[in-house]
Amino acid sequence: MRKYISANARRTTLSQRERRCAVDRHTVTKINSDLTIKEPSGGIRFGTDALLLADFALPRVKKGFCIDIGTGSGVLPLLLLSAGSRARFSGLEIQPEYAAAAGENAAANGFAQSFSVVCGSADDISRYYPAGKADFVITNPPYMRADCGRDNESQRLSAARREVFGGVGSFCRAAARCLKSGGVLFCVYRPDRITNLLYEMRANGIEPKRMRAVFASAEAKPSLLLVEGKKDAAEGLVFANSLYIYKDSGHREYSDEMEAIYSRFSGGKR
Repeated sequence: MRKYISANARRTTLSQRERRCAVDRHTVTKINSDLTIKEPSGGIRFGTDALLLADFALPRVKKGFCIDIGTGSGVLPLLLLSAGSRARFSGLEIQPEYAAAAGENAAANGFAQSFSVVCGSADDISRYYPAGKADFVITNPPYMRADCGRDNESQRLSAARREVFGGVGSFCRAAARCLKSGGVLFCVYRPDRITNLLYEMRANGIEPKRMRAVFASAEAKPSLLLVEGKKDAAEGLVFANSLYIYKDSGHREYSDEMEAIYSRFSGGKR
């Protein structure tokens, strides 16, 4: 019989696995046995949404060319590469300190040949990538409007959380330009704003094809939506089985599937 690890025990494990310490205005996060990333202090951190998006994309993004729009410190490409993807990745990031950190993370983790980084805006993506050449685009865009959220957030955190430098419209236009016909977009977004994402995808020729809702537990409302779209595809949306992070409403024990996701990204896959 499988021995389940309680959420508290998991948090202890993760706090050890993902030890964070300030180093030269950066925070160092050990994600798994293979992967350590440096993140600019005062900005957004690696979180569950990035992990779930990487797992959502992993079965498809095995080879080819993939662009991560808004790569931050490069966690999505690095997660996929550490889990065994043989694709070539390029990350686009508008904040120079994050772009620099992403490039350093790629080199430090041995993925400099597989993951390159460009500092620039999604609105100017034609300056950095040729049209119609990408097999995949992945993105974890800002979830909130520019006029929402707390005013006392740092500029780095605000830019990552809010549409300061562009919203899903900019990201979808950029994805559509880069993707080849039949290319696939993977995105994670908030349920309360999902209509904006779906509208922008279709308006830019990316047809929503698969969606998966993420719940903290069976009693909770959905907290995230994972979306896959295909450029120049016919209509037809499939709802995948819902993902529950915890077995219980007290969030003490991870679900079997969440345990399996952690296992897939636990390192040792190279």
